[in-house]
Amino acid sequence: MIETGTTTYSGEYEITGWEAQPYTEPGNTGELSRVRAVKVFEGEVSGTSTAELLMAGNDVGAGYVASEQFVGTVGDRTGAMTVQHWGVAEGADAASSGHIIPGSGTQGLRGISGKAVYSQDPDGQHRLELRVSFTNDDE
Repeated sequence: MIETGTTTYSGEYEITGWEAQPYTEPGNTGELSRVRAVKVFEGEVSGTSTAELLMAGNDVGAGYVASEQFVGTVGDRTGAMTVQHWGVAEGADAASSGHIIPGSGTQGLRGISGKAVYSQDPDGQHRLELRVSFTNDDE
Protein backbone atom coordinates (compact mmCIF):
# COMPACT_ATOMS: atom_id res chain seq x y z
CA MET A 1 0.00 0.00 0.00
CA ILE A 2 1.32 3.44 -0.94
CA GLU A 3 0.17 6.76 0.53
CA THR A 4 -0.66 9.25 -2.22
CA GLY A 5 -0.35 12.39 -0.02
CA THR A 6 -2.71 14.41 2.14
CA THR A 7 -5.29 16.69 0.55
CA THR A 8 -7.75 19.07 2.23
CA TYR A 9 -11.37 19.22 1.07
CA SER A 10 -14.05 21.48 2.52
CA GLY A 11 -17.79 21.82 2.33
CA GLU A 12 -20.74 23.46 3.99
CA TYR A 13 -23.64 21.52 5.37
CA GLU A 14 -27.18 21.99 6.56
CA ILE A 15 -28.80 19.87 9.25
CA THR A 16 -32.08 18.79 7.65
CA GLY A 17 -33.24 16.32 10.30
CA TRP A 18 -32.92 16.22 14.10
CA GLU A 19 -34.64 13.57 16.22
CA ALA A 20 -33.69 13.83 19.91
CA GLN A 21 -34.62 11.31 22.59
CA PRO A 22 -33.85 12.53 26.13
CA TYR A 23 -32.78 10.01 28.72
CA THR A 24 -31.69 10.09 32.36
CA GLU A 25 -28.94 8.52 34.43
CA PRO A 26 -28.50 8.58 38.22
CA GLY A 27 -26.44 11.55 39.39
CA ASN A 28 -26.77 13.54 36.16
CA THR A 29 -26.99 17.32 36.68
CA GLY A 30 -27.90 18.34 33.13
CA GLU A 31 -29.56 17.07 29.98
CA LEU A 32 -28.69 13.80 28.23
CA SER A 33 -30.00 12.81 24.80
CA ARG A 34 -29.56 10.44 21.92
CA VAL A 35 -29.90 12.21 18.58
CA ARG A 36 -30.28 11.06 14.98
CA ALA A 37 -29.18 13.88 12.67
CA VAL A 38 -29.42 14.09 8.88
CA LYS A 39 -27.13 16.47 6.94
CA VAL A 40 -26.82 17.68 3.35
CA PHE A 41 -23.33 18.76 2.19
CA GLU A 42 -22.28 21.10 -0.66
CA GLY A 43 -18.84 22.03 -1.95
CA GLU A 44 -15.75 19.85 -2.35
CA VAL A 45 -17.49 17.53 0.11
CA SER A 46 -21.01 16.94 -1.23
CA GLY A 47 -23.67 14.38 -0.40
CA THR A 48 -25.73 13.31 2.59
CA SER A 49 -25.09 11.75 5.97
CA THR A 50 -26.87 10.26 8.93
CA ALA A 51 -25.28 10.59 12.36
CA GLU A 52 -26.06 9.00 15.71
CA LEU A 53 -25.01 11.28 18.59
CA LEU A 54 -24.86 10.98 22.36
CA MET A 55 -25.16 14.47 23.82
CA ALA A 56 -24.75 15.93 27.30
CA GLY A 57 -25.28 19.52 28.40
CA ASN A 58 -25.84 21.81 31.37
CA ASP A 59 -25.78 25.55 32.16
CA VAL A 60 -21.97 25.69 31.80
CA GLY A 61 -21.16 23.50 28.81
CA ALA A 62 -22.09 20.72 26.44
CA GLY A 63 -20.51 17.83 24.59
CA TYR A 64 -21.22 15.07 22.11
CA VAL A 65 -19.77 11.95 20.50
CA ALA A 66 -21.00 10.76 17.10
CA SER A 67 -20.73 8.08 14.45
CA GLU A 68 -21.69 9.44 11.04
CA GLN A 69 -22.27 7.57 7.79
CA PHE A 70 -21.53 9.77 4.75
CA VAL A 71 -22.54 8.97 1.16
CA GLY A 72 -21.39 11.28 -1.60
CA THR A 73 -18.35 12.86 -3.19
CA VAL A 74 -15.02 14.01 -1.76
CA GLY A 75 -13.16 15.91 -4.47
CA ASP A 76 -13.68 13.80 -7.57
CA ARG A 77 -14.21 10.49 -5.72
CA THR A 78 -17.68 9.07 -4.97
CA GLY A 79 -18.58 6.48 -2.36
CA ALA A 80 -19.35 6.12 1.34
CA MET A 81 -17.38 6.32 4.59
CA THR A 82 -17.87 6.45 8.34
CA VAL A 83 -16.62 9.34 10.49
CA GLN A 84 -16.26 9.20 14.29
CA HIS A 85 -16.21 12.68 15.89
CA TRP A 86 -16.71 14.58 19.14
CA GLY A 87 -17.11 18.12 20.42
CA VAL A 88 -17.07 20.08 23.68
CA ALA A 89 -18.28 23.63 24.33
CA GLU A 90 -18.01 25.96 27.31
CA GLY A 91 -19.68 29.31 26.77
CA ALA A 92 -18.44 30.67 23.41
CA ASP A 93 -15.37 28.38 23.39
CA ALA A 94 -15.71 25.12 21.47
CA ALA A 95 -13.49 22.29 20.28
CA SER A 96 -14.30 19.50 17.84
CA SER A 97 -12.33 16.75 16.17
CA GLY A 98 -12.85 13.49 14.35
CA HIS A 99 -11.39 10.80 12.15
CA ILE A 100 -12.52 8.66 9.26
CA ILE A 101 -12.83 5.06 10.41
CA PRO A 102 -10.03 3.11 8.67
CA GLY A 103 -11.38 0.62 6.13
CA SER A 104 -14.84 2.23 6.03
CA GLY A 105 -14.50 3.78 2.55
CA THR A 106 -16.37 2.16 -0.34
CA GLN A 107 -16.21 2.52 -4.13
CA GLY A 108 -14.22 5.66 -5.01
CA LEU A 109 -13.63 6.41 -1.31
CA ARG A 110 -11.99 3.02 -0.75
CA GLY A 111 -8.69 3.49 1.09
CA ILE A 112 -9.62 6.92 2.51
CA SER A 113 -8.23 7.89 5.91
CA GLY A 114 -7.68 11.10 7.78
CA LYS A 115 -9.08 13.79 10.00
CA ALA A 116 -12.49 15.51 10.01
CA VAL A 117 -12.93 18.99 11.50
CA TYR A 118 -16.50 20.20 12.06
CA SER A 119 -17.09 23.90 12.80
CA GLN A 120 -19.74 26.58 12.83
CA ASP A 121 -19.22 30.20 11.77
CA PRO A 122 -20.52 33.04 13.99
CA ASP A 123 -23.35 33.49 11.44
CA GLY A 124 -24.42 29.86 12.02
CA GLN A 125 -23.02 28.27 8.82
CA HIS A 126 -21.83 24.70 9.46
CA ARG A 127 -18.58 23.57 7.81
CA LEU A 128 -16.63 20.32 7.41
CA GLU A 129 -12.96 20.15 6.53
CA LEU A 130 -11.47 16.77 5.61
CA ARG A 131 -7.68 16.28 5.65
CA VAL A 132 -7.36 12.93 3.92
CA SER A 133 -5.11 10.55 2.08
CA PHE A 134 -5.90 7.49 -0.01
CA THR A 135 -4.01 4.24 -0.03
CA ASN A 136 -3.53 2.45 -3.31
CA ASP A 137 -3.85 -1.30 -2.83
CA ASP A 138 -3.07 -2.00 -6.50
CA GLU A 139 0.61 -1.12 -6.25
